[in-house]
Amino acid sequence: MNKTIHHTSQTIKVPGVHNPILVGSITHCKGYGNYTRIYCKGLERPIVASRTLKLFENQLPDFLRANKSTLINHRYIVSVDRHPDGLMELAIENDSPVAVSRRRKQGIWDKLILLRKQSSYLPD
Repeated sequence: MNKTIHHTSQTIKVPGVHNPILVGSITHCKGYGNYTRIYCKGLERPIVASRTLKLFENQLPDFLRANKSTLINHRYIVSVDRHPDGLMELAIENDSPVAVSRRRKQGIWDKLILLRKQSSYLPD
């Protein structure tokens, strides 16, 4: 029997945390210097890791780096707002909107379009 491992069933090991974290449960990560807060669906408080956001960006290649301090799981984006002044914001399930940096805006938009073509769960 040929089994396919889905991205949502994969886990990552976070230094300082006993059990691996299910990738599909991570909504987003926020970097604070040499620390990263990992927000997971179903957890009241974030998991704090003593590693940089860059480490998690390398471990989670399907996540979107919206700006210097935020990495987002595209599965939890509920809306994309493109303002007339050029500002772009991504609304995450159960969190405040995240502003996308100017230099990352086009790459994020292109990746969202590609993801939308590949699946039907992304917002319009």
